[in-house]
Amino acid sequence: MISVFPEAWRERNLGEDFDHYIDVKKRADIALTRSDLNDVILRPSALQDDPGRGTVALGPAEIHDVITRHDVAATLAALLHEPRITRQILEVTAEDTPIPDAIHAITTI
Repeated sequence: MISVFPEAWRERNLGEDFDHYIDVKKRADIALTRSDLNDVILRPSALQDDPGRGTVALGPAEIHDVITRHDVAATLAALLHEPRITRQILEVTAEDTPIPDAIHAITTI
């Protein structure tokens, strides 16, 4: 599931609608993690429409920055094909590690 980076754009004070969005996403995370489903929750930082770079920072906690929609989709697609990653919440943001290497690194944690 694609979720939301907990502090994504919180410094911009985007109002009650955005706060509601964050709350709903958090409740969805909770519901999924309490279910019997084999889940992975991916929390991207602020999304950009720029072309993807194919590189990310991926882990249980990352510093909020920005990431392209393409790199989020590529990361999610790669995660879906990695059976060792299950029942985890991962944060992803733009960085210099190729997506396959970033995923390999979290399978060895």
